[in-house]
Amino acid sequence: ILLTREYKNNKMDDKVGPDLSHPDALIRLTSTVLRFRCPSISWKAAKDVNFLSSFHTVGTHVATQKVLKTANSSRDYLIKALSKRKNVPHTTIATAAEKYETPIHQILLACRVQPESARLDQRLIFEWSTGIEEKERYFKSEAIMYELVMTVATQAVAIAGVGTDECIAGQFASASRNFKKSSGIFDFLATSLLPQWMSKGGKVVDEALPAEAKIGVCEAFKVLMLGIAQQMAVATVLMKDGTPNWSLLAKLSLGISEQFQEFVTIMRTKASTTKSRMDPEFFTLMTFQIEAQKSFSLYFNARHYWEKELEYGLAIAMMNHARSLLVTRDSAVGKGLPEIKAKSPLKAIEKDLNYVRSHMQMVLNAWEKDNSTIYFDKVPLKLPAEKTLAQGVHMMKADPFELEVVEPVALILPGDDADFGNNPNNNKSSGGSSNDSAGLAYGGGDTIDSDYELAKRLQEQLNSE
Repeated sequence: ILLTREYKNNKMDDKVGPDLSHPDALIRLTSTVLRFRCPSISWKAAKDVNFLSSFHTVGTHVATQKVLKTANSSRDYLIKALSKRKNVPHTTIATAAEKYETPIHQILLACRVQPESARLDQRLIFEWSTGIEEKERYFKSEAIMYELVMTVATQAVAIAGVGTDECIAGQFASASRNFKKSSGIFDFLATSLLPQWMSKGGKVVDEALPAEAKIGVCEAFKVLMLGIAQQMAVATVLMKDGTPNWSLLAKLSLGISEQFQEFVTIMRTKASTTKSRMDPEFFTLMTFQIEAQKSFSLYFNARHYWEKELEYGLAIAMMNHARSLLVTRDSAVGKGLPEIKAKSPLKAIEKDLNYVRSHMQMVLNAWEKDNSTIYFDKVPLKLPAEKTLAQGVHMMKADPFELEVVEPVALILPGDDADFGNNPNNNKSSGGSSNDSAGLAYGGGDTIDSDYELAKRLQEQLNSE
């Protein structure tokens, strides 16, 4: 969904002649974003997931029961929030995902640190669809880590949705903060949670996972969200009264172009299969933004040299180059912007694009007239390398994200209440499935023995209550 919005520009120009101040159309173009669907949980499979029933035998402790009940209710709330049948605000989805993360994390940790007691009475089969790919596809897994990963990914996409809603409302500073939060969550998935799953769960077939559960995709989306956050920063500056810091805007716009290019490169090299399944119009938008942001960088730099450095000839050359980058390319590999076809989502911004093109031409005409009658500054045929930006500024940093620190709940096999960890029967299944802890928690791999003492101390503490 390509998003556009209307602004009311309150800037007044007392000068006689054409209004050369930056137009609202430019603000809309600089802050154009695309909204992604949140992942969703299969309604058909949802009714079969019941943590109280699955941990009926080993989840008898009162504290464990409380967490299992919370997991059930939190999951149900998240499912309803993700339902297509209701127009649910992204803030609601983000909050629902965050609330569910804590109990599912506790259950995962309990299975990890108490391998001999992690037994199920009823299978847990989690089924999620991807929201990033063009078509919805559902993926099943019995790994609790899969459920946690998709819940965290849902929070990341939903928070980006909150930022998008704020962008539409013109609340760019707040939108930027939310895109940085989303970037931090994708970074956590790419560098912490998913590598942990891959290392503990053994070999996980990439094709068996939704896009949001792939390291390369999360790494790419971390960069994408930072680029969008920087878009919001540029729009924030342009909305303020007075003359903007043109030099800073030039560096930020070039940085946005570089980050979007980096996103596309990561998707091409590390997530090519997912890239092929995403809406191709999204990558048309990316191509548009990569080239348009280069043009905006030159436009801002030109204004800097005209107004601050008083290098009028150089400013004219830069503005001319900026205008040339906004022409429609002749071929897929040519210079300029991609063609806006009749059914393209980019059709929504075509009017603004044409307005900005006209605005640049108007500024260029006015400058050329002044230079030919007042300044007589030489216009270079080629932009001097020392006057052009070699690279942009990447101002935004991802907000650090971590899961809430939780204590594992007790999983107690019958007869082990008073002597957890010392009963040789602990390694046998009692009323539940024979899945070991790693298989239940991560979907494969070896039992983690290093946490045995932690589990033993936990059990002793609970037994003394």
